[in-house]
Amino acid sequence: MKQHIFVPLLTYPDATSDVMIANAIALARHMQATLTVCAVEITVPDVSNALSSLIIDAAQMAREAGALSRKRGSVLTQKAVDEARAASVDLRTRKIKVEEPFVVEALAEASRAYDLVLLELAGLSRPIVEAVLFGSGRPLILYPPAPFGGRIDHVAIAWDGSRAAARAAHDASIFLERASKVYLLTVIDEKPVTYEMGDYLVENLLKSGVVAEAAQVRAHGEPVGEVLQNKAFELRADLLVMGGFGHSRLREFVLGGATRAVLTSITLPILLSH
Repeated sequence: MKQHIFVPLLTYPDATSDVMIANAIALARHMQATLTVCAVEITVPDVSNALSSLIIDAAQMAREAGALSRKRGSVLTQKAVDEARAASVDLRTRKIKVEEPFVVEALAEASRAYDLVLLELAGLSRPIVEAVLFGSGRPLILYPPAPFGGRIDHVAIAWDGSRAAARAAHDASIFLERASKVYLLTVIDEKPVTYEMGDYLVENLLKSGVVAEAAQVRAHGEPVGEVLQNKAFELRADLLVMGGFGHSRLREFVLGGATRAVLTSITLPILLSH
């Protein structure tokens, strides 16, 4: 079945980069997937009062922010249309208009209609990344602000035997089936891990025709997210697959160590699933 990829085009306060659009089109072309880009146009509510208007014209600032958002959305959408046409990628366009405080909820909801969401970890995007990861029910590929080719040939799976890791490995099936090599990465000195579960997964992948092997790594007290990324880079992986661990209480996320690390800094595309 043809995959449907969703890419929000953020417009305010930071805009999605041209590099992210190029990465999304390259991946869609490699997967022969349909790509939907969605311009997120924001409106800023006027919260001015008589006293504040003497100091700053909040209403004017709100109008200017909205105008800037609309302009950026139009420019980014046109760029995606032009590049998709040149790459022969099936592209669809959408637009969401939402008040600025509710962007994260709107994007989590919009993402639910698609197979895969792509976002760039840059600037002020982390709240949106968290909302989509934990609220959309869909896997998310998070990109660093750097160019990547669309081909995903080597895949590394961060494996600790947990439910989140199993869910992520399943959600990455479309990439595992096409990969020439899959590595199951286990950090062996961070917490107790049942090695047999990893062995069984490797065995099942091999029986399915996927060339897979287990690889163990020691953290030596370093952040697990960084250790996994470094090992994946060493193995020349094009994609790192991880379970996104966290829970919400009063809308504040409490994140697992590895998840927290990758939502802070990443060096390669990472598929996160919750």
